[in-house]
Amino acid sequence: MSKFIRINKPHLQNAQHYAMLEAFVTVFTEAGFTAQKLVTLFATLNANFSNEDRYYMLARASEVIARRNAADTTRDKLYTKLYALVRLWRNSGNTAMETAADALVRVFQLYAVNTSAQIDTESGQLDNLITDLSTDQMQAHIQTIGGKWLFDEMKAAHQEVKAIRLEQGTEESEKVSGALLKARKACDEAYDNLITAVEAFATIADDPAPYEAFIKKWNGTLKIYQDMLDRKTGSSTGSGTNNGGSGSGDNPSGTGTDTPGTDTPGTDTPGTDTPGTDTPGTDTPGTGGTGTITPGGGDNPGGMDEN
Repeated sequence: MSKFIRINKPHLQNAQHYAMLEAFVTVFTEAGFTAQKLVTLFATLNANFSNEDRYYMLARASEVIARRNAADTTRDKLYTKLYALVRLWRNSGNTAMETAADALVRVFQLYAVNTSAQIDTESGQLDNLITDLSTDQMQAHIQTIGGKWLFDEMKAAHQEVKAIRLEQGTEESEKVSGALLKARKACDEAYDNLITAVEAFATIADDPAPYEAFIKKWNGTLKIYQDMLDRKTGSSTGSGTNNGGSGSGDNPSGTGTDTPGTDTPGTDTPGTDTPGTDTPGTDTPGTGGTGTITPGGGDNPGGMDEN
């Protein structure tokens, strides 16, 4: 009887874990199994995967961040242009212009807005600046130097940044501590229950061929993710397959562990005039097993996003 390869799912990065489950859902759906037990377990996996999808997308929040950054860039450019216009009129030779510009410069200098600061810090500085520039007296000065349209556009862009930041904050508040980790764990449990049931059906079914074919097909995909884990840890997992065996009871053959081999690099000793010899390292393969990987890493999967 064939068995599924077991990989260390908690050590997959978030994107890898998501992609693996998405692929499994597709392959399982295409298999078209109708046994009620499998249908029920698959529905549980699908529900948990939807939850992981939600928190994974929240963690990335790429669309909201992109809009916020674009609005912030626009706001910064308008602030810079308005301040440049104010300084330009300080030495214009026009008394009215210089008086207005001098009054405005003092307000700009008071808050010293830093457009390179953290976005919330800059927003606080601009809140104060815009409040002071919104008085009747300052608005008259801005009108005098012809900067009213710049001020209005800067103020609008500032309000947009704050609105998007609030939207982002609302989304982030939905991410309770460890929500994505919990969603991943729930998916892993549902996935393990489902593939264990498929293996059982492959044993007891009158026609095990569909189940055997599914196991073989999915194992081909799992090898890709096992390779990802191997590259991440620099280890070797042998053949990476689990063919099961004819054992009985709770400990069938073919469920041993797979121990990575040890790779000892050679040394390169240069001579005075004669190049040293380069002795290649010895790569001793690990004890052969069946590809069963014992999960590690505790409660913290690799590549967890903190967003």
